[in-house]
Amino acid sequence: MWKDRTTECVDLKKVFSKFDSSAPISGEILFRARFLCAKYLGGAWRKVKIEDFRIRAITGGMSNLLFLVELPAKIQPTQMEPEKALLRVHCQSDIDQLLSESVVFTLLSERNLGPKMLGVFPGGRFEQFIPSRALQCLEISKPGLSKLIAPIVARVHTLDAPIPKEPQTLQTARQWLDRFKKTPAGERPIEMYLTRADVPESDFQYPTTITVAQLERELNFVEFFLQHSNSPVVFSHNDLQEGNFLLIDGYQLADDGTVLTADGKPTDEDPLSLIDFEYCSYNYRGFDLGNHFCEYGYDYNESEPPYYKIHQHFFDVEDERKVFCEAYLDEVYKMRSSGDNPHFPSDLVTGDREKDLQKIIEESILFMPVSNIFWVCWSLINAEESSISFDYGAYGRDRLALYFHQKKALEKYLNNL
Repeated sequence: MWKDRTTECVDLKKVFSKFDSSAPISGEILFRARFLCAKYLGGAWRKVKIEDFRIRAITGGMSNLLFLVELPAKIQPTQMEPEKALLRVHCQSDIDQLLSESVVFTLLSERNLGPKMLGVFPGGRFEQFIPSRALQCLEISKPGLSKLIAPIVARVHTLDAPIPKEPQTLQTARQWLDRFKKTPAGERPIEMYLTRADVPESDFQYPTTITVAQLERELNFVEFFLQHSNSPVVFSHNDLQEGNFLLIDGYQLADDGTVLTADGKPTDEDPLSLIDFEYCSYNYRGFDLGNHFCEYGYDYNESEPPYYKIHQHFFDVEDERKVFCEAYLDEVYKMRSSGDNPHFPSDLVTGDREKDLQKIIEESILFMPVSNIFWVCWSLINAEESSISFDYGAYGRDRLALYFHQKKALEKYLNNL
C-alpha cells in the first residue's frame, strides 16, 4: 500500500514527479497529497474522502513541483484552514539550503513581501494560494510594472535575515559544478552549440568545447571581479525572473505596464506579490540587478522544446534600465529618510543621488555575465538530475555563450582599476 500515513517524505519528489495532467491521477499521488493536507492543513481537510480530493499541477516552476489543492465544494472550512493551498514539493536535497529557504520564506511572509506559510514538512511545504497570474517576460520591462517591481527589490535589499551574511554566489555555483563533475556528463567536454542565443560570428568568443576545469577557471575570474566590484552585500532574492512576480487577480495592465483595477482605474494598493525564495542569500547587490535585466530577455512561456525563447535585444535596453534604477533609488532613499529600519545598510547609497544612479546602472550591466555563468552551473546539474520538462542543456549552453559574449565588459572594468 502507498505510504500515505507516514512521516517519511524523502520520496515526495519521486512520487509527485509522476504527475501527468493528461492522465487520471494515480492513487499513490492522491493518497499522499490527501494525507499531507489532513496532517498539515487540518480542520476540514481531515474529512475529505479520497474520491473527492482535488489536486492539479501548477505550471511555471523550474526548480520545484507545484500543485494546487482545493476542498470540494460540499465541504466548508471549520476553523482557519484554507479552502485552497499551494503544495510545493522540493526537487533539491541540500538540507542547509532548504532550511535557509524556510527561514527566509517565513521572514518575507511576515513583512508582507510574499505568500503566507501554511505548513512545512520534509520534502516540501504548503503556502497560501494567491489567485493571480505570473508576469510575462515581455511585461516586466514595461515602465509601469518596472516602477512597481523596483521598490519591492529595494525593500528586500534592506532586510536583515538570520542567515550567513557572506555572499553565496560563487560557493553555490561551485557546489553545483562539483556535483556535475561527478556525473558521466561531467567527465566529458561540453560541446558548445547554440539553440536560442544569437552570438554573431564577428564576436565569436566562446570555445567549441569546454571542460569542467575550464569552467572552474571562469568562476575564479568572476570571483576576482566580485572582489573588486565595490557592490554592497545585501540580502538578495537571486532569481528575479518574471515568473516570480504575481499579478493579483482583479488587476489589469495598460499597454505601458501601468497596473489598473478591473474597471480601468489607477490603484494605490500593492498589486504584485514576490514568490519563490529558494535561492535567497546574502549577495552582491549587483547580482539581483544584473540577473533581473537578464530576465528581460529570457522567456519561459514556451510549451515546446527547448521550453524557452531569448529576446536578445532586451539585454541592452537603456531607457528601461534607467526607469527601474530610478524607481529602486526612490524607494531606498525613502526608507533611508524614514529611519524606520535600524538595520538599513549604510553602504546602499551615498547621499549623492546622481552618483548612486550611475553606480547601480553600471553594476546592473557588469553583473549580467555573472548571472549567466551562475545559471550555467545550475543548468548543468539540473540537466542530469531534474525531472522537470525543460531543456537545461540547451539553456546552459546558450547562457554560457552569452557569458563569454559579455565577459569583455568585466575585463574592461578590471583593466581600468
